[in-house]
Amino acid sequence: MRKQSVLKNARDFIVIEKTGRDSHIYAVKPSLDVMRQFYEQSISNPEDRDVDVFNRHWKFDAKEGIRGSSTFLALRFDKQALRPNGLWIPGMLEAKALESQGKLQNGVYRDYGIVVYNDDNPNKQVAETLVPQAKELGLELPLIVPFMALDYVPNKHRKYGIEPSLLNSGKGIISGKKAQDNINSLNYKANSGVLRLLRDRGGDWNANWYDLDDSGDGGRVDWICGEATSKILEKAYSELSERKYGERIRELREEQKSESAKFKDSLKR
Repeated sequence: MRKQSVLKNARDFIVIEKTGRDSHIYAVKPSLDVMRQFYEQSISNPEDRDVDVFNRHWKFDAKEGIRGSSTFLALRFDKQALRPNGLWIPGMLEAKALESQGKLQNGVYRDYGIVVYNDDNPNKQVAETLVPQAKELGLELPLIVPFMALDYVPNKHRKYGIEPSLLNSGKGIISGKKAQDNINSLNYKANSGVLRLLRDRGGDWNANWYDLDDSGDGGRVDWICGEATSKILEKAYSELSERKYGERIRELREEQKSESAKFKDSLKR
């Protein structure tokens, strides 16, 4: 699937930031048909089928899209479905931009990665893998790690049945003082181990949920990010605007024409 296909027939999208001379990061709420294709792609890898943490609540609803979310389900979705298409699940900063524009409704929760405080509990085994990798990348703790910066391989000898790792690029990771400042802005936080980063049903931001594999019907993966030129985004906005307002505009024009005709008739009497 091409990135442009995600913007075509999108339910909504916003521009997050300019990243180059004519390049922009955007966040998009794709059509339900596109999300269904991504959902099916996310569960298609046979190597993942016997991994216990992937057998949590993860379903596609024809009216609401993907229902369910955990650290590992979202990571699998990012890796298996989005990355091959040059897309990714929003990180904290991108999600904050969505929130500031009123795009994240309450009543559902969304995962946005993990926070690595140190190599202690909770999730000590995961922490003891990630912390040395962070040091090799020259990153200072704590870390805010979006899914786009994580990888995994199935490993039945590890807790959760998979072994997560940091990608060598380190792209998207917030570290050190900047990470701590962002953590301090959250509603609920901790100071040890590895914990989930999420926005909960009430709109609160949390970095203290230790069950990395827990998933429920209230979880959502609905917004995704990509990068495109101004030309592509302008075309996508024009098509979105037509879908949102075109029919109403046509109805108003017909109403205007009818009233105008009535007025002209009144002048002939």
